[in-house]
Amino acid sequence: MRNLNNLATFIQVAKYESVTKAAARLHLTQQAVSHQIKKLEEELGVLLFKRAHRKIYLTPEGRKLLVTAGKYLSGLEEEMLKIKQDSGCLFGSLSIGCTMELATLLLAPVIVTFKKQHPQVKIELELHDDAMTVNKIVHGKTDIGVVVFSSDTQLLDIQPCRTERFVTVANHEFLDAHEDITDLKQIVDLDIIDYQMDCPSMKTWLGKNDKKLVKLLEVKTASISANDDRLIKEFVMSGLGIANVPKMLVEEELANGEVVEILPNAESISAGIDLVTMKDRVLPAHIVAFIEHVKTSV
Repeated sequence: MRNLNNLATFIQVAKYESVTKAAARLHLTQQAVSHQIKKLEEELGVLLFKRAHRKIYLTPEGRKLLVTAGKYLSGLEEEMLKIKQDSGCLFGSLSIGCTMELATLLLAPVIVTFKKQHPQVKIELELHDDAMTVNKIVHGKTDIGVVVFSSDTQLLDIQPCRTERFVTVANHEFLDAHEDITDLKQIVDLDIIDYQMDCPSMKTWLGKNDKKLVKLLEVKTASISANDDRLIKEFVMSGLGIANVPKMLVEEELANGEVVEILPNAESISAGIDLVTMKDRVLPAHIVAFIEHVKTSV
């Protein structure tokens, strides 16, 4: 087959039974997609689709080609990826979207080791909240997103890469100013530092251990709210209150005793950190290699 692009386009049209949807996935015009299908039909000398009631359907010949083409194109992509990876000279550009917290705590060391192995891959790190990162991926403006709790399975390929446990912590100055904290009910009366004023993280943690306590928090607001893990950590380190934060944020401080985990035997909450890409996109070898590197490094 002289033009594998026509074959790849055929697979997308067959999958979605729509030229419009295939064009959107491939970032082509509908006219370009229709032209590629027509050229493929001319090369094969058969009709691949029949059209009725404003819809398209595979002909028997089209169904047969779909099975064969899907199998062989998949195999071809795998072999090409192996060749590129075995050559040890991956190159290309890669854009990654994530929050500043994940970039600092998770991605920075991963990027360093990847760049040492593949110095010709150019990496652009874009700092956004999760919603903006997902939006840019769906619109083809970002290659990979690292986000928390992704759920858009219709538009995204989602690969879990890490589950992060949350811990409730305070520093010694704050704890010395209060009585020994031995009960979950005591938490409600303390100065709480959270991501929003309605204490979503603390509510989730308390609710997992005792749902009755959540009602007590409904009439309480955070002493300080900040939509940034690093700021929350700074306020905790300054003795301004307690916070429920990802453990990786305060791992070093817990180890050297600068902060203390409150009620460590209580049931903790956790957050899933996912790698997301646009669904059905055939990823270049250097992007696939980076994804695998992340999955094996974090």
